[in-house]
Amino acid sequence: MASLIRSYGKGLTAVFLLLTAGWIALLIVLPQARLIERAFTYTDRAGEAATLSLEIDRAYTRVFEIDTDLRDLRSDLEGVSAPAGGAAGGLVPSPSLTPSLPSPSATPSLPAAPSLTPSLSPSPSPTPTPGVAPSPFAPSASPTLPPAQIEARIAELEAEKAELQTRLAGLEEEESSNNSAVGINETYSLQNFTNMSDIHFRIFVSTLFYALCVTVLAFVVCYPVAYAAATTKNANKLALLMLGLVIPYAINELLRIFSWVMILEKNGILNGVLDAIGLIDMQAGEGIRFVASNGAVFTVMVYAYVLFMVFPIYNTIETLDRNQIEAARDLGSATWRIHWRIVLPHAKPGIAVGAIMTFMLSAGSIAVPEIVGRGLHPDWFAQVIYRRFFEADSWNEGAAYSLALLIACIAFVLVNMAVFKVGIRDIAK
Repeated sequence: MASLIRSYGKGLTAVFLLLTAGWIALLIVLPQARLIERAFTYTDRAGEAATLSLEIDRAYTRVFEIDTDLRDLRSDLEGVSAPAGGAAGGLVPSPSLTPSLPSPSATPSLPAAPSLTPSLSPSPSPTPTPGVAPSPFAPSASPTLPPAQIEARIAELEAEKAELQTRLAGLEEEESSNNSAVGINETYSLQNFTNMSDIHFRIFVSTLFYALCVTVLAFVVCYPVAYAAATTKNANKLALLMLGLVIPYAINELLRIFSWVMILEKNGILNGVLDAIGLIDMQAGEGIRFVASNGAVFTVMVYAYVLFMVFPIYNTIETLDRNQIEAARDLGSATWRIHWRIVLPHAKPGIAVGAIMTFMLSAGSIAVPEIVGRGLHPDWFAQVIYRRFFEADSWNEGAAYSLALLIACIAFVLVNMAVFKVGIRDIAK
């Protein structure tokens, strides 16, 4: 404080402190306090409102199942028509049969309501577990059906989906008027946490594991780059390396994500390269849908958050006395031993900071898993939170889910600091 007053005077120091306090209060303390309050507030919709809420959840569940069946059927149709199209001179499927990938909110543990689902013939494909997408290389669920029957089934499901969506609009309007007329009973409780379904809990645990995988991959990719940048003696080489890392961040993050989608899609650039060198035949429908796996999500996330891992490691390695490395080499130490005994122990604070930032950004990311192969890979927990807030209109459950993810991330930070044996002061340096 005294140094700030000496440097900037009492007036500027007071302004700085007021702005800092206002920023902390308005953007951190108050939003988090409201989040915690809503997370522990259980909304009990009594009477008719409870029935309406149950019917709405069941309808969303059925819509989700229909979208999954439609995706499988359209994939089957694409697989049936692609070879025939190649033989007939390139039959192009109708644009109306492009896979539809929205993933509506649903409560997977609730069965479909008979009153909302019209009588239909049994689905030709099994209903998958919500939140877990089938493998892109798995065999088709109905490979023997002719295209005409597949198209007929698609039309039936689309009609059922349209009817359900119309019904949902009416139910939600009725629920809104019912809540305003009857009222909502709110009590402080842990029920928003204990009501988490099994599938949502599995997605929660999986997301933490996915974020850890992204963090490890980012370290594997970024550590050599950071070491090369910190130990190079060529100023021009360092400038080019840093420029190559920073330039992609001049482009909006969404554009970078969509660029990767264009590369990894079934008709994308990567499949085009494989087709050009003869490994696949895209005309015969042999393109690989790389976006239909979490591997594609991991790749895009590592690319999106690479700077958050590179720069902390670079900053710590740059402070290392290079004479230690030279001495180790003169004494005949192997390269891996130099890194294990000298560089990595010195870079622990930077690695800890990079791991914390990358993990928290990955665990809370919604843009990457939502855009990259949407509906073709297992959901991430951030997507579930988004649907709780904006599709299921269950803000208290969404707050509880968000708080659970925040607590898990804080636990990761503490474990990370314990593993690397660093404190707050080491990280701040």
